[in-house]
Amino acid sequence: MPACSEVGEQIDQTTNDTVARALAANVRDRLAEEGIELDGDPECTTDMNLDGVDLTGTAECTGTTTDGRSAKANFDGTLSPGSCEGSFVIEVDGKQVVDLTEIPGCSIEF
Repeated sequence: MPACSEVGEQIDQTTNDTVARALAANVRDRLAEEGIELDGDPECTTDMNLDGVDLTGTAECTGTTTDGRSAKANFDGTLSPGSCEGSFVIEVDGKQVVDLTEIPGCSIEF
């Protein structure tokens, strides 16, 4: 039987994996709105902490566009059921293409 700390770590990992998948989809969608297509899904890492029913923290995604450019996204904020608020910036080859403080249509199920 796993110790409580192991269960807590598993919950944290599952939460961060879910956030990473949702953020990767959001990065892909936001770039598509700008006419930029990614070559596959971006790789995302997160450091989110549960605060009541919200998740707060940071996330970073990196990927490559279909034409070989480097894409990088950073999120710093709060994810709540039904909304996402904070800083969400996406750069392609170092040029900012998306800068949002509220992410429309963002929904994370956790």
